[in-house]
Amino acid sequence: MKTIELSSQLEWEKIIENLKNEDVVFTRHGHAVALLSDFDDDELYWYNRERSPEFQASMERAREQMRQGKVTSHEDLKRELGID
Repeated sequence: MKTIELSSQLEWEKIIENLKNEDVVFTRHGHAVALLSDFDDDELYWYNRERSPEFQASMERAREQMRQGKVTSHEDLKRELGID
């Protein structure tokens, strides 16, 4: 991982090209403020999906069901689905 202090003189094209090799952490006054990483359209889809309010609510419902013991074992699920 590479660390770069933020300034107005950054060579963005060079930085973006180098993302294929390593992530870049940007700092301001020695403190991390951003992370730049190689990213494609599929990753963007999942990034947005995981942060959607609907997905977050779905995850919270699932966590609550687990806390209440409302779960199905792997073996029971396989039986239910008729999978050997």
